[in-house]
Order: sequence, then C-alpha cells, then structure tokens
Amino acid sequence: MRRFNIASIPGRIITAIIAVACLAGSYYAMTTGLGKLTEARQLERLPETPVGALTTGPYVIAGEITDQLGTLETPYSKTEAVYYRYKLEEEYRDSDGDLRIRTLDSGARGRNFLLRDQTGPVTVAAGGNPDAAEWILDRTYRQQTGRRIYSEWALVPGHTARVIGQYSSESTSLNFAGLEDFSLPAMVSRNTLAADSGDRFFDAAIRISIATGLLALGIALILPLVRIHRFWVYVLVMTFAVSGTLSVLGINKLRQEWSAIANLYEARYQKIDETSARSLVLADVAALQQLIRQSTSGWLDRWMFRSVVQNRLPVPELDEQTASIARSIVASQPVGRYQHAWTSRGLAVASIIAALLLLWLSIRTVKSKRLIEAVPTSSTRGLSFGLSELKAMVDVDDEHPPLRDPLKNEKCVAFDYKVEEKRGSGKNEKWRVIEHREERAPFWLEDSEGKVLVQPDGAKIEYPQYHSERQGDRRYTVRFLDTFVNVYCLGFAGLDRDQPDRLTIQKDEASPFLISGNEEEDIVLDRGARGFAGIALTLGLFLFSTTALFAADGGFSPDNLILSALTVPIILLIYTGILHYNDIVFLKNRVDRAAANIDTILQQRHELWPNLEKVVKASLAHEKQLLKAIAQLRSADPVEMSSNGQADKLMQFEKKVTNALQARIEGYPDLKNNEVIQKFMSIMAETENYLSLLRNSFTESAMIYNTRIQSFPDVILAKLFRFREAPQFSSET
Repeated sequence: MRRFNIASIPGRIITAIIAVACLAGSYYAMTTGLGKLTEARQLERLPETPVGALTTGPYVIAGEITDQLGTLETPYSKTEAVYYRYKLEEEYRDSDGDLRIRTLDSGARGRNFLLRDQTGPVTVAAGGNPDAAEWILDRTYRQQTGRRIYSEWALVPGHTARVIGQYSSESTSLNFAGLEDFSLPAMVSRNTLAADSGDRFFDAAIRISIATGLLALGIALILPLVRIHRFWVYVLVMTFAVSGTLSVLGINKLRQEWSAIANLYEARYQKIDETSARSLVLADVAALQQLIRQSTSGWLDRWMFRSVVQNRLPVPELDEQTASIARSIVASQPVGRYQHAWTSRGLAVASIIAALLLLWLSIRTVKSKRLIEAVPTSSTRGLSFGLSELKAMVDVDDEHPPLRDPLKNEKCVAFDYKVEEKRGSGKNEKWRVIEHREERAPFWLEDSEGKVLVQPDGAKIEYPQYHSERQGDRRYTVRFLDTFVNVYCLGFAGLDRDQPDRLTIQKDEASPFLISGNEEEDIVLDRGARGFAGIALTLGLFLFSTTALFAADGGFSPDNLILSALTVPIILLIYTGILHYNDIVFLKNRVDRAAANIDTILQQRHELWPNLEKVVKASLAHEKQLLKAIAQLRSADPVEMSSNGQADKLMQFEKKVTNALQARIEGYPDLKNNEVIQKFMSIMAETENYLSLLRNSFTESAMIYNTRIQSFPDVILAKLFRFREAPQFSSET
C-alpha cells in the first residue's frame, strides 16, 4: 500500500475527521470523568445517617432489607426479592468456529421496600422507576442448561444495603429524584461507600487522562491542517490549550462541587431546631462537617472548606451524648477512599515507560522535520560537500540506463515489488508475502544549472507512483520512482568514486538519505503532524500517569487537575531542550567531521613530502629556500597543527610551496619526468579541488554552528554543556 501522507488531500480529510473525533471524545470523556470525580468525593463526605435523623434532602442510609411491603418472584430461581435483574444468554460458534455468547433476553423489576436500622425503618420508593437508580449487586444465581445461561442479580429480604436518595418528610420515603443538584448518584448498593467511591475515582482518573490525551492529539492534528508546523507555535498552543483547559475545568468543577456540598450542609444545618430528634440531627450535621474536613486535599479544597462551611455555618456546642453519637457515625464511615492504589501505580509506571518510548520516536520524527527545514536547497552547480538538499528532475542516459518495473514494464530508476497470497479463512484470513524484491539504479538529478549523479542505494524512497492488481488469490503491487519527474532529495554530497573531480549524492552513515516525490512543504507538514501527534500521545500518557499517581493515594481532587496541568509545560520544556541539544550536537558533529576530513587529506599529502625532498635535493640543490620550505612541510605534523587550529596556515603554506615547486619544475625536464614528482603533482591536483570542497563545507558548518550556539535559547544549552565556538578558516588563499 502507499504510505499515508497527512499533507495530501485524502490525508487532510482523514486527519480532519480524526481531529474532530478526538476533540468530541475529549469533551465527552472530560465531562463524564469530572462528573464521576465529583460523585466519588461527595460519597466520601456523606455520613451514613441513622434513619431517626432524617429530615429533608439527600442522604446515605444503611440497613437491612425487609419484606413488609411485599416481594417479587425472580424468573429463573423463583426467589422472593424486592428487586432483580435477569439475563438470558446463549453460546454459539461464529464463522471462524470460535465460541461466543449473545444475549437473548434481559430486564429488571423492582418495588418499594422497607430498609431498617437501629433507629427505625424508612420506605425506599424504588417501584415507580427502578432504572432511575444504579443497582450495584453481586450475581445471586447462574445456571447453564445446554447452550443457554440463566443469570440473576437480586436484592432479597435479609440483605444489608446502602441507599443514596432524596428523603421527603411529607411522604416519609426515599426517592431517586433531584440528586443531580447535589452531584450525587442515585444508588442502591451492597458494597461499602469506600468501594463505590473508589470505583468512581478509578473511572474518573482514566476518563480525565483519556480526555486530556485526546485534546492534545486533536490540537496536534489541527495545526498541520492550517499549515502550521513550527515547533514553538505548537509548544505555545499546546501549553495554553491543555494546561488552560485543565486549570479552568478544575477550578469550575471545584466551585460547583463545593456549592453543592454547601447547599446540602446548609439544608441539614437549618433543620437542627425543626425536629424532635434534635440530638440525632445535630450529631449527623457534626459528622457531616468532620467528614467534609477530612476529605479536603490541596490548598483550594481547604480554602473552599473554610469559606463555605466552617466560617459560614459553625456547628453549635455538642453535649457529651451528641458528641458520642457523632463520633460513632464518623467511625462507621469506611476509612479507605480508594481501592485501586496498586492498579493505579502499575498503570502509572506502564504509562511512563510507554511515554518515554513514544517520546524517543517523536524526537526522531521532529528531528527529521527540523533537519529538512534547516538544510538550504542547493542547485546542482552550487552543490557543496556534505549534507545537501536538491529539488530537481530524474533523468537517465546511456551511461546510466533506466530499469523496468516488473508489473507494467514502465521505465523507472527504482521500484519495490511485492507479491502477496491470501491464506486462511474468516478472521485468520491474511495476505502473506511470497515474493518481495527491490531494485535501484543510479540516475541523474537535473535542474536549470546542470545535473548531479545520485547513487540511491541505502536511501529511503517515498515512491510517487503505485500500481496494484489482483489475480485470483494473489495480489501484485509495485511502487516505483518514474523518470522525468521532479523529486525532493536530501542526502550526502561526496566524491564520486569513479570520477573524483565531481560530487554525487550517496549514502552516508552519519547523514539521512531521503528521496521523495512530494513537495518539501508537504514532507515537512507530514512529519510535523506525525511528530506533533506523537508528542500529544506522550503528553496524554504522562498526564495519565500523573492523574493515576494522584488518585493512588486516595486524595485526588479537582485542584489536582491544576497540578496535572503543570505536566504539560514541564514535558514540553524538556522536549524542547532535548531537540535543541540534539541540534547543537548534530551541528558540532558536522564541524568535527569536516575538520577530520581535512586532517585526512593533509596527512595523505604530508606523506609525500619526504620522498619529494630527496628528489628535489638531487636536482635542485641550489634552491635552498625551496628545500627549506619542503623540509619545514616534511617536519610539520598535520594532526598537531589541526588540534592547535593551525590547519589553515598549513594549507596556505603548502599551496605557496607547491606553486613555487611547479614553477621550478617547468624549467627542469628531467625533474618533471621523475616518477615521484609526477605522483606528487597528480595527487596534489586531484586533492586540491577536494580540499577546496572540504574547506567550504567546514566554513559553512562552522558558521551555522557558531550562529546557533550564540542564539537564544541555544546559548543557554551551549553555556550549560560547554559547547565551544568553532574556528573559521581565513579568507586568504
């Protein structure tokens, strides 16, 4: 298949759809996640109120189920219950022969029932609309007959349950309406409040983390759609969007949450003097305030508690009996607030490992993009030694003829041919590669100023052409690089092995090698989008780990979202630092490599001077000044001079001596025909152009490197890691 390119029209459409889906999914996950978080925090604040202390408003009560108001008969086990849920399932085998289960029938029924504790009974009005509440029950019956499975979840007389509902003093019953105003779930559960709130904490942490990851991914995909691929723009947008969203949502949700708990607390507080059971009601209010205080975590939480609860409605003095009741209510509240601590820690560690791996891959992608942006486009005539970028047309000739692709027999300079066969059936049906081969041939890149040879072996080729056909159970696919098409080429310009006086684009282990049929801007956008998406997923994983770690200690709250929001700028700052550090290292290595190449050439030339000195001594004994210069060159150590920054002076001195020697040789035919002299002059002629190219490459690399380490923010990294300025060759020749 062809490589998916985000910058293409189909790629942009698909990317836009994915981006919108990510943003919509982020909104849904964040909204529901914050809702679950608020419910979990409200559950841990509410005491289990004695039935005798009920006035008006939302309550959590716990007691034993009785059958005084009648029961229902479950459909399969024929058990007497006040509520049941049933499901009929059937096992079957799919087309692949795998065993699966499908639901044939399901439903639920309930009726009003009495719940009794030590202070009295209360009616739970569940018969009118049992689906209005969440019923958290264990399965009480399971029977398999043949392929059919019968299951029931029943609440039967004698069970102990906890009910969250709205108490009405007029009807003296609990119903499930109006709890949304207090951010409470309507619930009938056989679990403890700690278990139910813990499940919601876990659910909230996952949803919020997924939401932030989707938000970051959606923004990362939108930026390339509007043709923005600058990394600093991405950093600013991502910081403000993700951090701002988390901070604003966290503050707003915290305000709503405390508004709800303040209304609930105030409603109970005002009923203290309006009931005959004043001691029980006062103890319940005191227990509520203490649990609210215990559940606060973070500076925002504590400030909200003081402003809306403690300072506004202080609890009156309690007598010893009332204080004892309040202490017993608080003591009966489950201590553990989060039941998934080790699961959260494990997920956090796994997320950090995955994030670091994805961070490494994203850095590679963005580094490639930044390299393409940094390398200037050269013409074939202005090509210089080292990493170069060209935009030219593919051409062939008799010296370098084209290939023929094996599917359509069309002219090309490179192709990737694959034959696949369909094997297996059902879900195991897959295309298996039975033949795969790739061929490449040298070709010319031609522009208005000339042409340069390309040796494509080792290059990553993004083939612009694609053919595929199917014959029976076989599929034949060929991707190829056609002739006479314009391409983008990023590769190393080095000496042609067959013709040392010219440069060719070739593979180099230290440099990238890319040949693409796409425009440079599209390549940059595509890699930018991929890199940004990788960074977004990295941020999502780091945010997930942060959220999970906050939740693991049982103290996760909306103000933790603000702390989690700090993860975004911190990660992006680290990411930016890594990218800029890698850029400096890459530029420094280019300078060092150019200098090393010059040292190599100087060393090769230096080895010729001793033999040359002997010949000149015998033939030109009277040329004392020339002999002295040659002796000086023979004794000079190119490596030492290079390390001391004297290579430029050595090259200038060599050139003067060579010119002087050439002038003397012209007048002495015997010396001119000497084998050593011929070899020397031949090598000098061959390497002079090469040395000139290396000088230009070093000068250009040093100039770019020095500019970078003097620019902000690279100057900070340069001083921190002690990157030193590279010396420049003088303009003298």
